[in-house]
Amino acid sequence: MAQDDTEDPPGAVSLEVSQQPDVSADRGAEGGTRVCAVVTVTVGPAADRDAGTEGGVRASAALPTPPPAPPPRAEVFLLDCSASMGYPRDKLWAAQDAVAEAVGALPDGTYFAIVAGRHTAELLYPPESAGPAALARADATTRQEAGDAVARLVPGGGTAIGSWLALARELFGNGPGAAVRHALMLSDGRNEHERHQTLEAELSACAGLFTCDTRGIGEDWDPDELQLVSESLDGKADAVRDLDALPGEFLSVTAESAARHITGLRLRITHRAGSAPLTVQQVHPTRRDLLAGGVAAGERCLEFRTPPWRHETREYLVCVAASRTPDEPVDRALWLADVKVVRDPDPGDGLQLPGAQPILVRWTRRHDLYSQYDPKVLHYAHHDALVRGLEEGRAAHRAGDPAGARAAWGEAVRRAHAMGNQPMLQRLADVVRIIDAERGEVEIRPDIRPLDINSAMVLRAHSTLLPPDKPRQEPS
Repeated sequence: MAQDDTEDPPGAVSLEVSQQPDVSADRGAEGGTRVCAVVTVTVGPAADRDAGTEGGVRASAALPTPPPAPPPRAEVFLLDCSASMGYPRDKLWAAQDAVAEAVGALPDGTYFAIVAGRHTAELLYPPESAGPAALARADATTRQEAGDAVARLVPGGGTAIGSWLALARELFGNGPGAAVRHALMLSDGRNEHERHQTLEAELSACAGLFTCDTRGIGEDWDPDELQLVSESLDGKADAVRDLDALPGEFLSVTAESAARHITGLRLRITHRAGSAPLTVQQVHPTRRDLLAGGVAAGERCLEFRTPPWRHETREYLVCVAASRTPDEPVDRALWLADVKVVRDPDPGDGLQLPGAQPILVRWTRRHDLYSQYDPKVLHYAHHDALVRGLEEGRAAHRAGDPAGARAAWGEAVRRAHAMGNQPMLQRLADVVRIIDAERGEVEIRPDIRPLDINSAMVLRAHSTLLPPDKPRQEPS
């Protein structure tokens, strides 16, 4: 039975800027500094369109025009079928079940394909023909045929992830141009049968064409490689910790991707003369750098694309260079930049966009003001320190330095606790025994598996929102 394809209405976009505008006037005059803000963008239900009208009555009695249908959807499953997937065979069986269930739940009309990934990429379904690689359309027949093809899979060969992505790119390129495109990749090994530069080049070719979530299964996959793929293609990487839960995981990921049918939103930053963005990062729900992808959109104006949205919240860290000229006043808020959400072209679905919000600078010589940190900015600074602790702990563990690993992983625990990042604390609890999370006091577990470390590492790009009512504080 195909899953329900009921979509939420497009709704409205809200935009908020959280910052501490006070910075040292002396630093600003000595060569400049930076002003940082967290920009929160939420796509949610539309506001009451009757609000603000005279007497609460619509200005026009005409019947509303129904919104256009959401764009078509295209899904490609990239399934690792290398020889290692047969050891133990449970991995391949779980993967076959997961893909079959996910395909079985695709709504009628969804474009889809299944790629068997080895040291080359094979189009498993629809069957290869003399023509170009093409996507199938989901219906009762194609869903059954695809499930039968997956059931016949036999593991063999090596791993060349770039070739899998290249075939996905070809498939999506031959599909409908307006489709929302998503790939789900499962791998149990390392990208050993192609050069790293080949993978990087393919990721550059795929960027912006489709999004891709990645999952590592078994003990021998590389969290850095999976994270590279997911970050480059606007997705999430994670670990398969329970083979029995894999079908449910695939269903959840594909359902989430199906809900992301709001397209074309871009973040626009306009800055004053003499300033420019130094940092533009998405910091929630996952971390990724956006600055290199900025496109000029006018004088002192850059735009940054965002992948398709559902009703959700994303946050961005924006840091803008700021220097003080001698005639600029002290202790007065000044305009530094504007942040705005834009959309072009408008598909006519009625999505409501907010107005621009400013990023301000206020020069001051009061240490009690410029030494304060905005809670959201500090929240994501904790995340940076958490990632450093994870990476330093893994490096020390590999080098046979248990004391160094314990100290670094303890710092990661302390930061995760400060952020309220419970998913990361749960993963770290498989690597260390947490004695005092607030102080970062831990003991390394004697029975750590590669999966335990990989599972924590692959989650390092995931972040949590700042808990409500978090007090303003100095960094620790």
